[in-house]
Amino acid sequence: MVADGMANGMGNSGKGGDYNRRLKSSRYCPCSTMSSAYTLLTSEAEYRQACDRVLGRAEREILIFDRDLGALRLEDKARLEKLAGFLQADALRKIRVVLHDPGPVERNAPRLMQLIARFSHLIEVRQSPDNLRHLADTHLLADQVHGVRRFHVDQPRSALILDDQAYLDPWRQRFEELWELSHSCLRFNITGL
Repeated sequence: MVADGMANGMGNSGKGGDYNRRLKSSRYCPCSTMSSAYTLLTSEAEYRQACDRVLGRAEREILIFDRDLGALRLEDKARLEKLAGFLQADALRKIRVVLHDPGPVERNAPRLMQLIARFSHLIEVRQSPDNLRHLADTHLLADQVHGVRRFHVDQPRSALILDDQAYLDPWRQRFEELWELSHSCLRFNITGL
């Protein structure tokens, strides 16, 4: 699935080495037949519309794995309002994020940082370990049944999956493994927070 970038030898030692070996196994490849709820996306606009659809359907939990949240544009007012509304609706709702590089969020997304600080009891952001930062795909998952997977962070080609837990299970499991290997990040000592 995303084993292409693993040939650089980074994933075989230290924290995350076992994860890289498991990632190459076939259990991390979704079914070879496409789900009826699977839609291929080819543009940035389609990608962001799909993300908005997934965010709009979330009722319990949002999981995000991304390089730096740049392509998701969570700093946009409409998406921030959608995230705030999601969190305000129920104190049991959660957002968990794994980033390769939290720096751009800290430097360039003050409204998103304010949202994270405001809902720090419901949002947790972690940074992936060094030896997994070559992973180039991203995904946004909601409630185990909806998701958007961007095949490479630098390309808009993506897949939207709605109402299909079986298809998304490998991605949810992958997120959980990344989550366990990652560490807390983001500093809130920024002026104004």
